[in-house]
Amino acid sequence: MQEAEIQPPVLVIATEGEWASRSLESVLVNHGYVVVRAQDGHEALASARRLEPDAMILDEHLTGIGGIEVCGQLRDDPNFDPATPIIITGSSPASRAVKSAAFAAGAWEFCTQPLDTDTLLLELTTFIRAKRASSMARSHSLVDSATGIMTPLGMERWAEQLTARASRNHEPLACVVLMPTTSSSSTSSSFVTGADNVSPRIAEFLQLSRAHFRRSDIVGRMSDGRLALLAPDTDDAGVQGMLARLRAAMTNRNTESGMATGNEFRAGYWAVRDFASAPLEPAELLKRAARALDHVTLSPGEDLAMGFDQLPLS
Repeated sequence: MQEAEIQPPVLVIATEGEWASRSLESVLVNHGYVVVRAQDGHEALASARRLEPDAMILDEHLTGIGGIEVCGQLRDDPNFDPATPIIITGSSPASRAVKSAAFAAGAWEFCTQPLDTDTLLLELTTFIRAKRASSMARSHSLVDSATGIMTPLGMERWAEQLTARASRNHEPLACVVLMPTTSSSSTSSSFVTGADNVSPRIAEFLQLSRAHFRRSDIVGRMSDGRLALLAPDTDDAGVQGMLARLRAAMTNRNTESGMATGNEFRAGYWAVRDFASAPLEPAELLKRAARALDHVTLSPGEDLAMGFDQLPLS
Protein backbone atom coordinates (compact mmCIF):
# COMPACT_ATOMS: atom_id res chain seq x y z
CA MET A 1 0.00 0.00 0.00
CA GLN A 2 1.29 3.42 -0.92
CA GLU A 3 2.11 5.86 1.90
CA ALA A 4 -0.43 8.40 0.56
CA GLU A 5 -3.20 5.79 0.89
CA ILE A 6 -2.63 5.11 4.60
CA GLN A 7 -2.23 8.72 5.71
CA PRO A 8 -5.47 10.30 6.97
CA PRO A 9 -6.82 12.86 4.47
CA VAL A 10 -6.48 16.52 5.43
CA LEU A 11 -9.45 18.83 4.83
CA VAL A 12 -9.66 22.60 5.02
CA ILE A 13 -13.21 23.76 5.73
CA ALA A 14 -14.56 27.30 5.89
CA THR A 15 -18.28 27.61 6.46
CA GLU A 16 -20.51 30.39 7.77
CA GLY A 17 -21.84 29.84 11.28
CA GLU A 18 -19.92 28.49 14.25
CA TRP A 19 -22.44 25.74 15.00
CA ALA A 20 -22.58 24.48 11.42
CA SER A 21 -18.80 24.52 11.15
CA ARG A 22 -18.27 22.56 14.37
CA SER A 23 -21.00 20.09 13.46
CA LEU A 24 -19.39 19.39 10.08
CA GLU A 25 -15.95 19.11 11.67
CA SER A 26 -17.26 16.56 14.18
CA VAL A 27 -18.72 14.36 11.44
CA LEU A 28 -15.52 14.50 9.39
CA VAL A 29 -13.21 13.78 12.33
CA ASN A 30 -15.36 10.78 13.31
CA HIS A 31 -14.74 9.40 9.81
CA GLY A 32 -10.97 9.68 9.96
CA TYR A 33 -10.32 13.12 8.48
CA VAL A 34 -7.87 15.67 9.81
CA VAL A 35 -9.84 18.92 9.73
CA VAL A 36 -8.44 22.45 9.67
CA ARG A 37 -11.12 25.12 10.11
CA ALA A 38 -10.66 28.55 8.55
CA GLN A 39 -12.58 31.55 9.86
CA ASP A 40 -12.84 33.47 6.59
CA GLY A 41 -11.83 33.45 2.93
CA HIS A 42 -8.37 34.91 3.51
CA GLU A 43 -7.56 32.26 6.12
CA ALA A 44 -8.87 29.54 3.81
CA LEU A 45 -6.48 30.73 1.08
CA ALA A 46 -3.53 30.79 3.47
CA SER A 47 -4.34 27.34 4.88
CA ALA A 48 -4.71 25.82 1.42
CA ARG A 49 -1.33 27.11 0.28
CA ARG A 50 0.42 26.13 3.51
CA LEU A 51 -1.06 22.67 4.07
CA GLU A 52 -1.67 21.34 0.53
CA PRO A 53 -4.89 19.60 1.71
CA ASP A 54 -6.52 16.58 0.14
CA ALA A 55 -9.78 18.52 -0.27
CA MET A 56 -11.55 21.75 0.69
CA ILE A 57 -15.13 22.65 1.64
CA LEU A 58 -15.90 26.35 1.24
CA ASP A 59 -19.08 28.32 1.85
CA GLU A 60 -20.25 30.49 -1.01
CA HIS A 61 -20.58 33.43 1.42
CA LEU A 62 -17.38 33.86 3.45
CA THR A 63 -16.15 36.96 5.19
CA GLY A 64 -13.57 38.87 3.17
CA ILE A 65 -13.44 36.60 0.11
CA GLY A 66 -16.32 34.36 -0.94
CA GLY A 67 -15.77 30.64 -1.43
CA ILE A 68 -16.14 30.81 -5.21
CA GLU A 69 -13.47 33.53 -5.45
CA VAL A 70 -11.18 31.54 -3.14
CA CYS A 71 -11.62 28.56 -5.45
CA GLY A 72 -10.79 30.66 -8.51
CA GLN A 73 -7.67 32.14 -6.94
CA LEU A 74 -6.39 28.69 -5.99
CA ARG A 75 -7.02 27.35 -9.49
CA ASP A 76 -4.99 30.26 -10.86
CA ASP A 77 -2.12 29.54 -8.45
CA PRO A 78 0.53 27.45 -10.26
CA ASN A 79 1.83 26.21 -6.90
CA PHE A 80 -1.54 24.80 -5.82
CA ASP A 81 -2.30 21.23 -6.90
CA PRO A 82 -4.98 21.56 -9.63
CA ALA A 83 -6.32 18.10 -8.75
CA THR A 84 -7.36 19.16 -5.24
CA PRO A 85 -11.16 18.74 -4.93
CA ILE A 86 -12.94 21.92 -3.85
CA ILE A 87 -16.59 21.69 -2.78
CA ILE A 88 -18.67 24.86 -2.58
CA THR A 89 -21.66 25.00 -0.23
CA GLY A 90 -24.51 27.49 -0.51
CA SER A 91 -27.99 28.34 0.56
CA SER A 92 -30.95 26.44 -0.84
CA PRO A 93 -32.31 26.89 -3.41
CA ALA A 94 -29.21 27.94 -5.34
CA SER A 95 -29.63 29.53 -8.76
CA ARG A 96 -28.12 27.93 -11.86
CA ALA A 97 -26.01 31.08 -12.29
CA VAL A 98 -24.39 30.57 -8.88
CA LYS A 99 -23.73 26.91 -9.55
CA SER A 100 -22.29 27.70 -12.97
CA ALA A 101 -20.00 30.31 -11.43
CA ALA A 102 -18.75 27.73 -8.94
CA PHE A 103 -18.00 25.16 -11.64
CA ALA A 104 -16.38 27.84 -13.84
CA ALA A 105 -14.10 28.69 -10.91
CA GLY A 106 -13.00 25.06 -10.75
CA ALA A 107 -15.25 23.57 -8.07
CA TRP A 108 -15.84 19.84 -8.19
CA GLU A 109 -19.23 19.98 -6.52
CA PHE A 110 -21.85 22.44 -5.28
CA CYS A 111 -23.88 21.36 -2.23
CA THR A 112 -26.84 23.22 -0.76
CA GLN A 113 -27.64 23.60 2.92
CA PRO A 114 -28.54 21.66 4.94
CA LEU A 115 -25.78 19.28 3.88
CA ASP A 116 -26.50 15.62 3.29
CA THR A 117 -23.46 14.39 5.23
CA ASP A 118 -23.84 10.77 4.12
CA THR A 119 -23.65 11.79 0.46
CA LEU A 120 -20.87 14.28 1.20
CA LEU A 121 -18.74 11.58 2.83
CA LEU A 122 -19.19 9.29 -0.17
CA GLU A 123 -18.24 12.11 -2.55
CA LEU A 124 -15.18 13.00 -0.50
CA THR A 125 -14.01 9.39 -0.60
CA THR A 126 -14.34 9.34 -4.40
CA PHE A 127 -12.85 12.80 -4.93
CA ILE A 128 -9.84 12.22 -2.70
CA ARG A 129 -9.18 8.86 -4.33
CA ALA A 130 -9.24 10.64 -7.69
CA LYS A 131 -6.99 13.43 -6.39
CA ARG A 132 -4.41 11.00 -5.09
CA ALA A 133 -4.62 8.97 -8.28
CA SER A 134 -4.06 12.16 -10.26
CA SER A 135 -1.03 13.01 -8.15
CA MET A 136 0.35 9.55 -8.75
CA ALA A 137 -0.45 9.89 -12.44
CA ARG A 138 1.61 13.07 -12.68
CA SER A 139 4.49 11.27 -11.01
CA HIS A 140 4.19 8.61 -13.72
CA SER A 141 4.39 11.17 -16.52
CA LEU A 142 0.69 11.36 -17.27
CA VAL A 143 1.09 15.12 -17.58
CA ASP A 144 3.19 16.68 -20.34
CA SER A 145 6.00 18.49 -18.52
CA ALA A 146 6.44 21.18 -21.17
CA THR A 147 2.80 22.32 -21.43
CA GLY A 148 1.16 21.01 -18.28
CA ILE A 149 -1.60 19.26 -20.24
CA MET A 150 -2.63 15.63 -19.91
CA THR A 151 -1.02 12.91 -21.99
CA PRO A 152 -3.33 10.43 -23.77
CA LEU A 153 -3.19 8.10 -20.78
CA GLY A 154 -3.94 10.99 -18.45
CA MET A 155 -6.99 11.89 -20.54
CA GLU A 156 -8.23 8.31 -20.30
CA ARG A 157 -7.96 8.42 -16.50
CA TRP A 158 -9.82 11.73 -16.31
CA ALA A 159 -12.50 10.43 -18.67
CA GLU A 160 -13.12 7.55 -16.27
CA GLN A 161 -13.55 9.94 -13.32
CA LEU A 162 -15.74 12.46 -15.13
CA THR A 163 -18.05 9.89 -16.74
CA ALA A 164 -18.61 8.21 -13.37
CA ARG A 165 -19.54 11.53 -11.77
CA ALA A 166 -21.73 12.70 -14.66
CA SER A 167 -23.61 9.41 -14.73
CA ARG A 168 -24.17 9.42 -10.97
CA ASN A 169 -25.40 13.03 -10.87
CA HIS A 170 -27.25 13.09 -14.23
CA GLU A 171 -24.99 15.95 -15.38
CA PRO A 172 -24.06 17.24 -18.83
CA LEU A 173 -20.68 16.20 -20.21
CA ALA A 174 -18.82 17.03 -23.40
CA CYS A 175 -15.63 16.09 -25.18
CA VAL A 176 -14.03 18.29 -27.86
CA VAL A 177 -11.08 17.51 -30.14
CA LEU A 178 -9.39 20.53 -31.74
CA MET A 179 -6.87 20.89 -34.52
CA PRO A 180 -5.31 24.19 -35.64
CA THR A 181 -5.55 24.81 -39.36
CA THR A 182 -2.54 25.21 -41.60
CA SER A 183 -2.11 26.29 -45.18
CA SER A 184 0.18 23.39 -45.98
CA SER A 185 -2.04 20.49 -45.00
CA SER A 186 -5.46 19.71 -43.62
CA THR A 187 -4.50 16.41 -42.05
CA SER A 188 -3.74 15.77 -38.41
CA SER A 189 -0.40 14.12 -39.23
CA SER A 190 1.14 17.58 -39.58
CA PHE A 191 0.89 17.95 -35.81
CA VAL A 192 2.41 14.68 -34.70
CA THR A 193 6.01 14.90 -33.47
CA GLY A 194 6.21 11.67 -31.54
CA ALA A 195 4.31 9.75 -28.89
CA ASP A 196 5.59 11.85 -26.01
CA ASN A 197 5.70 15.32 -27.55
CA VAL A 198 3.43 18.22 -28.41
CA SER A 199 4.13 19.78 -31.80
CA PRO A 200 5.09 23.49 -31.97
CA ARG A 201 1.84 24.27 -33.83
CA ILE A 202 -0.28 22.61 -31.13
CA ALA A 203 1.75 24.32 -28.40
CA GLU A 204 1.21 27.71 -30.06
CA PHE A 205 -2.51 27.08 -30.44
CA LEU A 206 -2.75 25.93 -26.82
CA GLN A 207 -1.07 29.11 -25.60
CA LEU A 208 -3.55 31.26 -27.54
CA SER A 209 -6.66 29.31 -26.60
CA ARG A 210 -6.04 28.35 -22.97
CA ALA A 211 -7.48 31.59 -21.55
CA HIS A 212 -10.85 30.68 -23.09
CA PHE A 213 -11.14 27.28 -21.42
CA ARG A 214 -12.75 26.97 -17.99
CA ARG A 215 -10.65 26.01 -14.99
CA SER A 216 -12.72 22.85 -14.56
CA ASP A 217 -12.02 21.69 -18.14
CA ILE A 218 -9.43 18.96 -18.57
CA VAL A 219 -7.07 19.72 -21.45
CA GLY A 220 -4.82 17.11 -23.00
CA ARG A 221 -3.68 15.57 -26.24
CA MET A 222 -4.66 12.61 -28.33
CA SER A 223 -2.19 9.93 -29.36
CA ASP A 224 -2.04 11.49 -32.84
CA GLY A 225 -1.06 14.90 -31.42
CA ARG A 226 -4.42 16.68 -31.60
CA LEU A 227 -5.72 18.70 -28.67
CA ALA A 228 -8.60 17.27 -26.60
CA LEU A 229 -10.90 18.83 -24.01
CA LEU A 230 -13.10 17.09 -21.42
CA ALA A 231 -15.75 19.59 -20.29
CA PRO A 232 -17.91 18.73 -17.25
CA ASP A 233 -21.32 20.37 -16.85
CA THR A 234 -21.32 21.26 -20.58
CA ASP A 235 -23.95 20.37 -23.17
CA ASP A 236 -24.15 20.91 -26.93
CA ALA A 237 -25.01 24.61 -26.59
CA GLY A 238 -22.14 25.09 -24.15
CA VAL A 239 -19.65 23.58 -26.59
CA GLN A 240 -20.87 25.74 -29.45
CA GLY A 241 -20.65 28.85 -27.26
CA MET A 242 -17.09 28.01 -26.23
CA LEU A 243 -16.02 27.44 -29.83
CA ALA A 244 -17.67 30.70 -30.95
CA ARG A 245 -15.91 32.68 -28.20
CA LEU A 246 -12.58 31.08 -29.03
CA ARG A 247 -12.94 31.77 -32.74
CA ALA A 248 -14.02 35.40 -32.10
CA ALA A 249 -11.07 35.99 -29.76
CA MET A 250 -8.60 34.69 -32.34
CA THR A 251 -10.19 36.80 -35.07
CA ASN A 252 -9.88 39.90 -32.87
CA ARG A 253 -6.24 39.05 -32.13
CA ASN A 254 -5.45 38.81 -35.82
CA THR A 255 -7.30 42.04 -36.59
CA GLU A 256 -5.49 43.96 -33.87
CA SER A 257 -2.10 42.63 -34.93
CA GLY A 258 -2.72 43.23 -38.64
CA MET A 259 -2.58 39.52 -39.45
CA ALA A 260 -4.82 37.92 -42.02
CA THR A 261 -7.98 36.54 -40.45
CA GLY A 262 -9.18 33.05 -41.22
CA ASN A 263 -10.31 29.78 -39.71
CA GLU A 264 -7.84 29.14 -36.90
CA PHE A 265 -9.01 25.65 -36.00
CA ARG A 266 -11.35 22.78 -36.74
CA ALA A 267 -13.30 20.99 -34.05
CA GLY A 268 -15.24 17.80 -33.51
CA TYR A 269 -17.26 17.15 -30.39
CA TRP A 270 -19.75 14.98 -28.58
CA ALA A 271 -22.01 16.36 -25.85
CA VAL A 272 -25.07 15.26 -23.89
CA ARG A 273 -27.33 17.07 -21.41
CA ASP A 274 -27.72 14.04 -19.09
CA PHE A 275 -24.89 11.54 -19.32
CA ALA A 276 -26.88 8.93 -17.43
CA SER A 277 -29.34 8.82 -20.33
CA ALA A 278 -26.62 7.88 -22.81
CA PRO A 279 -23.81 6.20 -20.86
CA LEU A 280 -20.64 5.44 -22.78
CA GLU A 281 -17.37 3.78 -22.00
CA PRO A 282 -14.87 6.56 -21.06
CA ALA A 283 -12.67 5.95 -24.11
CA GLU A 284 -15.70 6.30 -26.41
CA LEU A 285 -15.99 10.02 -25.53
CA LEU A 286 -12.66 10.81 -27.14
CA LYS A 287 -13.31 8.47 -30.07
CA ARG A 288 -16.62 10.11 -30.93
CA ALA A 289 -15.23 13.63 -30.85
CA ALA A 290 -12.23 12.54 -32.93
CA ARG A 291 -14.51 10.90 -35.52
CA ALA A 292 -16.48 14.13 -35.84
CA LEU A 293 -13.25 16.07 -36.35
CA ASP A 294 -12.09 13.57 -38.99
CA HIS A 295 -15.25 14.25 -40.96
CA VAL A 296 -14.78 18.02 -40.71
CA THR A 297 -11.15 17.67 -41.80
CA LEU A 298 -12.07 15.71 -44.91
CA SER A 299 -15.05 17.87 -45.91
CA PRO A 300 -14.65 21.19 -47.73
CA GLY A 301 -16.79 24.20 -46.84
CA GLU A 302 -17.19 26.84 -44.18
CA ASP A 303 -18.56 24.67 -41.38
CA LEU A 304 -15.40 23.81 -39.45
CA ALA A 305 -17.03 22.38 -36.32
CA MET A 306 -19.25 19.32 -36.12
CA GLY A 307 -20.88 17.24 -33.43
CA PHE A 308 -20.83 13.45 -33.51
CA ASP A 309 -24.62 13.39 -33.74
CA GLN A 310 -24.40 15.42 -36.94
CA LEU A 311 -22.37 12.79 -38.77
CA PRO A 312 -24.18 11.36 -41.82
CA LEU A 313 -25.46 7.83 -41.44
CA SER A 314 -23.19 5.41 -43.24
